[in-house]
Amino acid sequence: MNSCSRLGGAIILAGGDSSRFGFPKPLLELDGMPLIEIIVRRLSYLFEQVTVVTDRQDLFTSLPVKLTGDLLTGYEKSPLRGIHAGLSVSELPYQFVVACDMPFINLNLIRYMAGFASQYDVVVPRIGKHYQPLHAFYRRSCLGTMRKFIEQGECKVIELYDSIKKRPVGYSEIARFDPDQLSFFNVNTWADYQTAQSLLLGRKELQLNSVRYRGKER
Repeated sequence: MNSCSRLGGAIILAGGDSSRFGFPKPLLELDGMPLIEIIVRRLSYLFEQVTVVTDRQDLFTSLPVKLTGDLLTGYEKSPLRGIHAGLSVSELPYQFVVACDMPFINLNLIRYMAGFASQYDVVVPRIGKHYQPLHAFYRRSCLGTMRKFIEQGECKVIELYDSIKKRPVGYSEIARFDPDQLSFFNVNTWADYQTAQSLLLGRKELQLNSVRYRGKER
């Protein structure tokens, strides 16, 4: 994809404490590459600008990204606070938000969601009653509402949705691009990490078998 066809911006939330791993989770390697770098590289195919929101900016200075910390630091730390910071440091009208531990994001699904982003405050996947708030587009026009929720002590991103114009992306739409819903898989525990390694190995074997099959056809 050439640069003239890329979208505006994306925000990666990398401010978690990573207490389960004992070191910064964004640096956890999968197939020899840190999770944060996997996501930055993939998002860079779609977006002109990638912003990482983190309270450890020193860890990511080598990445081709814009760095910022939370701006509303006097309130409880939360993903909502991170989204607010990422949107605040850019003049872009809307941006895609994703967590730093989601290595299997699907660019075609994100591109599809982007088609609605200019018309809604949030474009977010929803499977049944369950939203995926850290795989969604948010408009900068939501900043005032976000600040109010944060100041009131509300930490859950989904609680914001009743106060803004939302566009849920349902299962049938998601399945067109990502039938296994791996876009929403995140590495929260060591068991998740092992699952991610198995999924990656399975993908490699599938690609290898496909190449061998095409070679036989010739």
